[in-house]
Amino acid sequence: QIADPQLGFTTNSSDLTPDIASFNKAVDHINHLKPAFVVISGDFTNTPHDATQLNAFQEIVKKIKKSIPVYLVSGNHDLITATKDEIGNYEKALGKDHYSFSYKASKFIVLNSQLMYHPTADLTLKQNQREWFADQLKSTLNSKPEHIFVLTHHPWFLQNPDEADVYWTVPKVERRYYMDLMEKYGVDYALAGHYHREALAKVNKFTMVTTAPLAVAMGPEPIGFKIFKVYKDHVDFQYYPLTLIPEKVVM
Repeated sequence: QIADPQLGFTTNSSDLTPDIASFNKAVDHINHLKPAFVVISGDFTNTPHDATQLNAFQEIVKKIKKSIPVYLVSGNHDLITATKDEIGNYEKALGKDHYSFSYKASKFIVLNSQLMYHPTADLTLKQNQREWFADQLKSTLNSKPEHIFVLTHHPWFLQNPDEADVYWTVPKVERRYYMDLMEKYGVDYALAGHYHREALAKVNKFTMVTTAPLAVAMGPEPIGFKIFKVYKDHVDFQYYPLTLIPEKVVM
């Protein structure tokens, strides 16, 4: 999982070179490690809708080996106001803003958390995503996945589901709706970025994993990415600074 590559952030968009270098280094490690797939948890660029930054992002993603799928999760720098037109343009350039996929015995559900966060978000699309999410979870009653992962840009919470609204998290009114569904259907892991530092919280069987960024760390952890090892009965994960990525991953 890569969070917030945010090309341009290091220099306030005056020079993409530092963030391009970090992203390229991450891709080199990915191609060497050959994971089952890569998740990029939003904020692909620093300046929203900037063609130069977006093209640079897409060119680097293309360097990931074709045998390694890449799944994109939209962030607040990718969708600002979450209007119908903005989401339509995003989908033309980068793919669906919400979707699901499966790998072996796990199900992954990708959501557009800016629809939950921004006050101008399109209300119809917001409701459509809510209903779609409920249907996705209901379908797991038949498929019975070993793990259900929900992928967003914003964390649902940083310490506990009842915490007050802050810039970093999904607003409480939206959080409660989605958390109730995730509890009902046994979602066990949620992955996010946005916070630009590490955070980890566990509530009953639900684990909220927030991953530090690939551009501009705001906490003690240097920039890097997280590696997950998924087993039948548990999931192991560890964050690695970009300078300390392991040579191989042993299951």
